[in-house]
Amino acid sequence: MAKCCICDRHLEGEDGPVLAMGAAGVPRLLCDDCAALLDTATEGRDYDEIKAAMEKLGKIMADNDPDSVTYSIVSGLMVDASERAKAIKDGSYDFDLDLVEEDDGGLEEIPEEMLETEEDKEKDVKDEEKMKRFDKIYNIILGIVCAVTAGLIIWKLLDTFVF
Repeated sequence: MAKCCICDRHLEGEDGPVLAMGAAGVPRLLCDDCAALLDTATEGRDYDEIKAAMEKLGKIMADNDPDSVTYSIVSGLMVDASERAKAIKDGSYDFDLDLVEEDDGGLEEIPEEMLETEEDKEKDVKDEEKMKRFDKIYNIILGIVCAVTAGLIIWKLLDTFVF
């Protein structure tokens, strides 16, 4: 059964918001309450709400002692949220910055060096063509070996029983 990586509560389903992916490809999932607190802390517009969400997340993490990866990710988010909250309290925060980040479509999640380029696509096509040629040659050689083996077996059977 899946558990929230922050508060250790069992999740109702096997899926939920993902905080991060583990090294083995296992997602670190969040319950709805922790996801809402993170959203409020990182995207909220009211200083008091952001502060309350951050305090509650801090208390939950102190009580449940999450793993080091979860701790470092949430700590980084809280540092950014704290700076954002201070700017909101000062009145110097530009909420248009939030809209710009939403327009990116999540492409920041994939590092640029991991995105597939045109050269990669061309290389994949060339590799596929090479594999098709290899398969064809391999099948021809295998067919010849099987035919020679069958011929030798027939020859031995005829030599043994007929001649």
